[in-house]
Amino acid sequence: MIAFVAVSSFFMTLFGMPVLIKVAKLKHLVDEPGEDRKIHYRSIPTIGGVMIFISVFFNVLFWAGYLDLEEVVNLNTQPMTLACLVLIFFMGLTDDITGISPSKKLLVHLFIGLALTTLGGYRIDSFGGLFGVNELPEAMGIGFSIFVYIVVVNAWNLIDGVDGLAAGFTVISMGAFTYWFLSVGLLSEALLAIVTAGTMLGFLVFNYAPARIFMGDCGSLFVGVIGYVLATSVIATPTESIPNHLLLVSKEVLVMGILAYPLVDTLRVFILRAARGISPFHPDRNHLHHRLMMQFGTHAKTVLSVYIYSIVMILLAFSTPYALSIFSVEIVFTGLMAIAIGAFYPTLTLTRRRYKKSLSNDSLEGKIIPIKRSEPRQSKST
Repeated sequence: MIAFVAVSSFFMTLFGMPVLIKVAKLKHLVDEPGEDRKIHYRSIPTIGGVMIFISVFFNVLFWAGYLDLEEVVNLNTQPMTLACLVLIFFMGLTDDITGISPSKKLLVHLFIGLALTTLGGYRIDSFGGLFGVNELPEAMGIGFSIFVYIVVVNAWNLIDGVDGLAAGFTVISMGAFTYWFLSVGLLSEALLAIVTAGTMLGFLVFNYAPARIFMGDCGSLFVGVIGYVLATSVIATPTESIPNHLLLVSKEVLVMGILAYPLVDTLRVFILRAARGISPFHPDRNHLHHRLMMQFGTHAKTVLSVYIYSIVMILLAFSTPYALSIFSVEIVFTGLMAIAIGAFYPTLTLTRRRYKKSLSNDSLEGKIIPIKRSEPRQSKST
């Protein structure tokens, strides 16, 4: 039955997206080339998130009713989740069409984060003994969870810079979430994950290079909230629900492995921008996908490298029981982080000179010279 859920989500997006592309072009809801950071050379619709939103909502609600999942759906959290998803979608759509000031977007994020962590219960209350930290005080848990929410959701938005990158990563991460939730018997979370995976696979048909439509902020932020909800649900999985073959898998390590690419990219650029004395939200060409594009030169090779990286990180995270038989969970966590970060060291080294040249030209000319055959701007990320 899970296969039918994925297939229905896939085909709904597959058949609905051409209509959305036509409407977007007729209404001129497109991203035009011309600005310094817009390095694509044709008009491309930017509201692919509209079809993603429709497909996810329809399929989740339809299959929850058809499969009679009301008994396993938490009536206190699910309506809150759907309400927050509606709000983030319309904020992103408004930003795609007319633009929203950063301060207003931050207020919306804080409201959604507070709602999810308090009323929705999607918060990190414990580190599971990682680095000696167990239960967190309620106020600290809420504050930390809101911070994690903002990082995760915006990280999803920030990686949406190369054709097929964010969409393909979402398919892979949602596949990992689906496996976990089906294994532990959390069917409502599994339903949300598999519907999102099928939807994004259908979107990938139109977003893979050369992209015919971008998901925009309404899509990337929407999927980012789903990612946060599922990530915190993994961490909160009751031990008694976990089967024997997954019992020794560290939930915190697993979440880090699943979200490794967007987290490594976002934290890296924020730290480097702060070190240069500029705002963490100041746009530049120092994201990992920019540097990978400098190395590989094409969208396809860039996204395939990220796909492979993400799959390897997930497999390593699921393989932690073997390492835990020898090392402590802190060593395993630190080792996985070192692998996640170190995997990009060769690329960063090879492209350092070219990146410094772009900085020099940016200082001299007030703009960044486009990279040959580099990525179109898919959303208003930085």
